[in-house]
Amino acid sequence: MNQYNRLLGRIADEFRIFQGKTETVDAWKSRIIYSLLGRMGYASLWDIREDSQPVSVVHFKNRIESILESYLEMYPELCRFYPDAISELSNEIYNIFLYTGQVYHASYRITPAAKAVSEKDGIYFLRGMPLKRKLYISGVGSYSFAEDEPAVIQPTDMFQLPQNTLAEQWKYLVSHAKWYSLEDGNEIEYLRIKPPFIYNYWVEKPDISGMVSLARIGLPGNKIYFLYKIEADRILGSQLPQWMVSDNYYRTLSNGCLASVGRLPASTYHIDGKIVQLRIHYLLPPAELNLIKHYSWPESCVDLPDDFSRIFDYQVFFAIKSILEPIGYTFVEE
Repeated sequence: MNQYNRLLGRIADEFRIFQGKTETVDAWKSRIIYSLLGRMGYASLWDIREDSQPVSVVHFKNRIESILESYLEMYPELCRFYPDAISELSNEIYNIFLYTGQVYHASYRITPAAKAVSEKDGIYFLRGMPLKRKLYISGVGSYSFAEDEPAVIQPTDMFQLPQNTLAEQWKYLVSHAKWYSLEDGNEIEYLRIKPPFIYNYWVEKPDISGMVSLARIGLPGNKIYFLYKIEADRILGSQLPQWMVSDNYYRTLSNGCLASVGRLPASTYHIDGKIVQLRIHYLLPPAELNLIKHYSWPESCVDLPDDFSRIFDYQVFFAIKSILEPIGYTFVEE
């Protein structure tokens, strides 16, 4: 067992994964293994096939699952940190890689993305690096403190983040709305615009303050979204195009609506030595959330996806914080 412990210690040193001051040893070990799984999944992209074709998605996931099984045999005390169905974890890591542009996907096969480097506050965010490249890892995201080549892309472009603030995006959308009378009905859900936001983001009754807000109608997976406002005791609506709201991108609008009136809840964080524990109090849009998930560990892998409780390397967190704050997100230290 001591030999195994030294193994994880060497991996932690190589990837620069620190233990928090109050973090248990087992929790720290589980984070080391999580990062290793991401790295080994990435390494599998270079496995040579007889037909010289890129590896399959299944191959990528199988590598992660086989590595996890091996490490849990060596460290059975860590089984409680992982889901019984380990495919849930391999799916989660694959989705993070895919949605942050770390891999290219076509016809069930994946290849490494082209090399790209962006920089913020001395942290160089890396993409498409060769396996021999020395790098550090936070979550499953790779970074460094120095790069031989200059950063050639802005973080907002690298991670497909909005160029304008949340409030600016919302204001532009409202200014171009085309209004029509809307029939109120029990099937319509209206965005909750006042706290608490803990239990449900949608309510049955419209806001009567006169501000423009967001509503939706339809079955799960097939929702129609529209702006709405109450004017002279009438509900006016303006339907939104499907491309603007599909795949959870409606969250950009819900976050923008709340930000425009100063009601978007701040995320809170706690510094624990060289790591930071982040609590997200309102679900972020896909691009912003994927960036956070790429460079952080889930607080728990048992119930994935863990979109609200994340753990970061200290320096990486503050670099990402400085990327997201100009967009309109706020972070408050606990």
